[in-house]
Formats: sequence, structure tokens, C-alpha cells
Amino acid sequence: MDSLSIQVVTWNVATMFPGEDANLASLLGDHKGKPDILMLALQEVKSQPQNLLADNLVAGEDPWTSSLRGSLAPLGYIKVRSIRLVGIVLSMFCLVEKVPFIRGLETQYTRLGFGGYWGSKGCVSIRFQIQGVSFCILNSHLAAHTEFNEARIESYNKIMGEHLFSKASGTEMILYHDYVIWTGDLNFRLEDGVFSHSEVVRLVEENKLGQLLARDQLSLARTNGEAFGELQENLPAFPPSYKYKIGTSEYDVKRLPAWTDRVLFKANVANYESYKLSLRQHSYNAHQHFLQSDHKPVTSQFSGAVFSAATATSLLLPKYQPIVHFVDTGPHYCNEDLSIVYTVRIEERRHLNSWDWIGVFRVSESNLEDHLAYTWASTRLVRDAAYEVVLDMTMFPAPGLFRLVTNPSQLSSRTFLSKNDQSPNPPRL
Repeated sequence: MDSLSIQVVTWNVATMFPGEDANLASLLGDHKGKPDILMLALQEVKSQPQNLLADNLVAGEDPWTSSLRGSLAPLGYIKVRSIRLVGIVLSMFCLVEKVPFIRGLETQYTRLGFGGYWGSKGCVSIRFQIQGVSFCILNSHLAAHTEFNEARIESYNKIMGEHLFSKASGTEMILYHDYVIWTGDLNFRLEDGVFSHSEVVRLVEENKLGQLLARDQLSLARTNGEAFGELQENLPAFPPSYKYKIGTSEYDVKRLPAWTDRVLFKANVANYESYKLSLRQHSYNAHQHFLQSDHKPVTSQFSGAVFSAATATSLLLPKYQPIVHFVDTGPHYCNEDLSIVYTVRIEERRHLNSWDWIGVFRVSESNLEDHLAYTWASTRLVRDAAYEVVLDMTMFPAPGLFRLVTNPSQLSSRTFLSKNDQSPNPPRL
């Protein structure tokens, strides 16, 4: 088995905006090596009508995700997918060399606000397969305040029962996946009437967190089997992540400090005969130096066992490697139609679908949702065991480096150079 590293960031940003000096890449920490996948889970992203209009129609994403994408692009990351439910956002970033191994991307959401009719509270998720195993990552924002503990428990059970994926994935329900990571502002508090604000602050300063966690509503709900009992959590060894005075690391007396922001996980270790899965948590921290919100961002890094190429071959795992192979038909020139030729091995042609597409991206682009152009892929052989599609010349008004990417059910990519064709005898590339 090989190992895949994945890091999760959860942060309630309290409707604030990232400043120009926000270095969100520092959330990666000083771990050895960069995570293969980074999941950014946000809550309370500002969602007034004008903000939703600007984010969805103008910028294409919320300012926090945009800021992190800008910070991660120089490190070799591409944003693969985002899903937003009002102020709840989940974005998936991946090292570019791992992107071609992603399969079966699917997003889902569950509304919880106003009896399920509004997404002010709720859950969003991204599920996918990579190197032969399946992941389900969830971001939830549950009911606030100490007295609504029962509502949070009911919300968990509602999500478990109603948050379903397509049957074609073979993992319709959350717990059917090989690996599950559930994060967010779950809003569980310390039990009411046990501690005063000053007592909590004193115990935190004395690092006596165990006395507080013994009264943590989420820990008690898991122990009693009421909610999140199917998942595992290594109890926080960091101070409560809420509620701070914005701009400081000083607790606000308006609320009793609590570990509202959590990361839980599950590995179905025996899903494969003769192969044992594992999901190890290497870190679980709150980052005190971020002052933009009344919550501190919480991060956790994992490594999960995935199938190696040799094992995948021996087990005949379908679509483990990219199945589309682009053929170099260059040189390519601006103001000319681009002929895209690709091959697919006979045994893998059954995976082709009529809704497959081929997208064109600038190499400098760091967002897999931001294609320059696309065309529907062909499922009919045209010559010499090859498929061919044509992109209109107007897609390439200026020279540069571009990348071809097939749709995420069978990701593959190739980079090519487009040369300006203004001279009467342009040099061949």
C-alpha cells in the first residue's frame, strides 16, 4: 500500500474578509512535505445578496477560497472543486501531479436552517476516489448556543440518513466510503451551569483541559451513542477555539469558551480482503496567530493507506491510471483550429461516456473549474485506434502554454505550446 496525505482546515470566519496580508498558506504548518490534498472548510462566509452575486457571478468563488488558492498556486496546488451552501463552503485543493488519479467527484448538501428550508445551517460534502480508495469529506455548521444540544444531535442523525450520493458511485451513504473526515463548526459547547467564564480561562491557562473536555457536549454525545459515535476523535490538546475578541487572542466574556470547531474521522479498515486500510491523524491544532475572526482556524493532517500502482494492477482496479492518452499532433499555432487526438486502450473503452469532455486551461490557471474552453469528447474511433475532436481557432487568440484535461471521471492531462502564426513561414515547434 502507498500513503496519501490529506490536510483539513476548518474555520468560522464570522462574515469577515481576509486582509491583503493574510498568509493562509501558513495553515499548512511546518509538517514534513506538502499534503497531497488540502480541504478548506469555511462557515459564516459573508452571504448577503450582493456578496453571493459577486462571489458566484463575478469572482466565481468566495474571497477566502480565492485568497488560499493564490497562496497555494506557487506551491503546486490546483483547486479541484468547491461547493457552497449560503455561508458554508468546502473547497478541495490537490497537488497537480495527483490530480489525474482523482475519480468520481461528487458534491452534496443538506439544509438544516428553518426546518430544512434554508441553508443558514447545514452540511456540504465532496466525495471522490483516488488511487483505488474512496473519501468523503464533510463540512457542517450546526445550531449555536449551549441550550440547543439536542438540535445538534438531531441534525447529525438527519445528515446521516438524508445526505446521499448517486447510486452509481457504490457509496451512496456517508459511512460506505473507505475514509470519512467530518469537520466544521459543530457548535457543541461545555455543559451549562458547570463552569464560569473565569474558571474556564483559569483551567485553560493551567493546561487542565481534561477537566473541561469531561464536560464537552460532543464528547458526551459520542460516549452516549447519541451523535458522532461512529467516528473517532483524538480529543483536542489545544485551547478552546471559540469565542475570541476579533483582532486578539483574548476570550470574549459574552460566551463561555468552547471547542466548537472539530475534526472527526473514520476508516473502514476491513473493506478489502487481504488489504488493511488505515487513517492516521498526525496533528490536530488551533492556530492562535490568526486574528480575523472570533474563531481560531483548526487544522488536522492525516495519512491514509491507498493502493500502489503494482497492487492496483494485480487487483485489476478499474480506472486507476488515467485512461486517456493524448497524442502530440503539433506544432500548434494561433488562429488555427486545434486537432486533439487521443487513444484509449481497448480494455478501458468501456469507461467512455457520451458526456465526457476535454477542457483547455492555461498552464498558469490554478482552478480546475476555470477552463478556457471545452468540447465534448468523441466515443467513436476515427483512425488508427485513435479518437479526434477539434477546437475552434478563436480559443487561442494569443500564444502561450495550455493544458488539456479530460473530465474528472478519468482525469488525464497534457501540456502544449501555442505559437503565434503571424509570419509567412512560422517555425515548426
